[in-house]
Order: sequence, then structure tokens, then C-alpha cells
Amino acid sequence: MASNPKVEIITETDRCLRIVEHLSECDVIALDAEGINLGKEGPLTLLQIGTVDDNVYLFDIATNKDLFRKGKLEDILQSDKPVKVIHACAGDSAALYHQFGIQLKNVFDTQVANIIIEETKGRRIPTAMKLSDVCQMYSDKAKPLDQKDLLKVKLKKEDGELWARRPLTAEMIEYASNDVTALIPTVYLNQKRILNEKALLAEYEKRVQDEVNYHIDDAASQRKRIRVDGIVQSVLKDIEDKYGNDTRFQDLTDDDEIKAIQNCRYDQEIMSPFINQLKIESIKARLQELSDQLSTEGNNFLPKGQSYGYLRAYQYLPDKDIHEEAKRLQNALETIFLADMVNKYSPSTNINVITQYEKDALRNIRPRNKNDNRIDPVHLSLYWQMHEKDLDFEIERLQISGRRYNIPQGKYKWLKYNCSDNVPDEIKRKAKRHIVNLDKTFGKGKYSA
Repeated sequence: MASNPKVEIITETDRCLRIVEHLSECDVIALDAEGINLGKEGPLTLLQIGTVDDNVYLFDIATNKDLFRKGKLEDILQSDKPVKVIHACAGDSAALYHQFGIQLKNVFDTQVANIIIEETKGRRIPTAMKLSDVCQMYSDKAKPLDQKDLLKVKLKKEDGELWARRPLTAEMIEYASNDVTALIPTVYLNQKRILNEKALLAEYEKRVQDEVNYHIDDAASQRKRIRVDGIVQSVLKDIEDKYGNDTRFQDLTDDDEIKAIQNCRYDQEIMSPFINQLKIESIKARLQELSDQLSTEGNNFLPKGQSYGYLRAYQYLPDKDIHEEAKRLQNALETIFLADMVNKYSPSTNINVITQYEKDALRNIRPRNKNDNRIDPVHLSLYWQMHEKDLDFEIERLQISGRRYNIPQGKYKWLKYNCSDNVPDEIKRKAKRHIVNLDKTFGKGKYSA
């Protein structure tokens, strides 16, 4: 990125129209977005576009959502021209589609391009790389902001709703501006040249479309899962052919082999005893790594993923040591996550902005009643919002499925509990209405018997 990009914050619809007209004449632009737990539900609050002449436009969606339609910003995002260069587009694409009805077109995803290029070097299961790493690989000039990690600490530990704050601070402007010009033109042109030279553009186009639609079209996400699962199974077969049964997971040095063991699903019935042993050892290594990290960082622990649900899954494995260690780590993490949430959020925070691992932690607080004063007000507000959202899901499921709807007895007891005075009035009202609709659909006694 140039050392002094020309940055403009766009809030007015008329100004947006003029900028879009200018951008429509470009052959290529860089694109990125910021938001709160950005994705299908996490709100998009800022859209950044950079040009090859180092102009950066920050479209302030939180201030003026009309920028998309009345400002014609959606037109350029859904047009074949210009090319939109972005790194790891799935979350941004999901937010644009599910929140604003915008389907991105003509996307060049530098992460997908890098994965395909790495595959040509013999890497069968390439790692998704950070933007800074991709820039270093394909350009000696592009330098994404070094302080990005500092702002991420603030987001994860201090202010989870930072990207909804206005006015934008100098730190936020620098962070948001930097990425969108780091990728063009050099990184983009170098990646495209390599793909073209290796006759990989057709394969790239298929893969990038699946990435754009990953959280939009179930078929796209299914194709990706099938492809990755097929590669994993192929590598597992090679491991069995290559090594003796006395090999341990710690003996593996090939990245593809390590990732295949880590990524394969644990299934004792279909795994060979050798692969089962390697999988168990990989799980123990993963737990040890997490334990070491917690011992070192303590309350300063920074979560890396969207979910730590694997710890819950590990507690169903037959290995007693894994079961106990996974439970211990889950409890330790949930203590940290719940403490962070009090700092990051407020009682008015919307449940849609919190992460999956925070939702998992919330499910275990189990208030005695709607005003349980043993529980922090932030946790209590988010818990009941999540509870209501779960109920809304069941209501919608009955509306869609009709007599094909099925609800386990345990869930029916949960519904009955939601009819009590222990829950907020709106949840109580919805639960009673849902049970009435169940009785209308199936007849009284279908579930209560």
C-alpha cells in the first residue's frame, strides 16, 4: 500500500452517486468490509473500496444504509465491471447478501488464488493465510497495517461493538483503509498471471464462486466439503500405505499428513485402528496446545476461531483422559469468555453480534428466573435474547414443515418451561402460541402424553 493513501469517508447519498460513477470506470478495485462479528447475521457497518491510484473510499453504512440502493453502491458490487479484489470473501459476501440482498459478482479472492497456486507446488491441503502473508508472497511493496493485531485485541477483549461506534477514530480509519489497496495492483496481477500460466483460471473461477456463495447456497458449501473430504481421505490412505503401525502422530512432519489427521472426522467404526490411534494422539496434542496457551496467557487469552464446540464434542469420546481434559478446558474458556463479554458488551447489545463461542458459553449460565440477580445483566440480557431466538427457530420450523415437523420430548418440556413465569413475558407468549399451533397441527396429546 502507498504510504499516504487519499481517504474519504462517504456518508451522503449524493456524494456516493458521484463516487460510484467514477468507480464504474475502473478495471479493478479492492474491496473489504468491517462489522460486528461480520457474516450472515453480524451487521456490516463499513464498506471499503480502494483504487490503483491509492484512493480509498470508506462507505459508512452504519450512518446511511441508503448508500447501497439510493447511492447505487449495490450496482457496482453486482456488476461484471470492475473486478472486485478481496481477501477471504465468504463472510463479506454473506453479510451483503443476507442483510442487503446484494450478490457479489466478478470477485477475485486472493486467498482462493493462493490456495490453488500452492496446490500446484504439491500442497494437497493448503492453509488459509492471513492477508499480510499473502501480500508478502506476491508483492515486495504491499504492506498491510502492522498494528492490526492491536485493534483485534481491543475488539475481542474490550469493545466488541467497535465497528458500530461513530465517529470513526483515526485508528479505525487507518485499519479500514490499509487492506483495500494492499492487494492492487501487484498482488492481484501476479496471482492472475500465475493462474493463467498454469491454465488454472477455469478451476479458479469455479472455486471462487463456491467461496462467494459458501454462506448463501447450501450446494456451494457442500461442494467444498466434498472436495476437501475427498482430499483428506486420499491423504489418509497414503499414510496407511507409507507408515508402519508403530508410527505416532508426533512423528509426522509432512503438513498435508498432519492436517489430514487433524481434519478427518473421528469415527471409530470406520477408521482403521492405525488412523484411529493417530487421530486420538492428534486430539491430545490439540488439547495440550490449548492448555499451554491458557497457562501462558491466562485471562489475556485471545480466541482464534468462531467456535470451540470441538471441546464439547471431545467429551463424548471413549478416551477418559480426553473427556476430562476437554471438559476442564471448556470450563476455563467459558470463564474467560463470560468475563470478556461484560467488558465488550452492554445489556442493550443485540444477540446477533456475538460470536458462536460466546453463545456456547452463555448456554451454561442457566438463570433461575427472568430477573436472576446472581447473573450479570449483560449475560442475562444476551441469554434471554438467545433463548427467544431458539424459540423463533422452532416456530418458523413448524410453519415451514407443517405435519412433517418433529420435536423431541426434551424440546417439548423446554417449550412447557417457556410458558412459565420464569421467562420474559414475550417468550412466554410465543411459547404458549406455539404449543397451541402444535395441538392444532397434530391434535392434543401428541407431545404432552
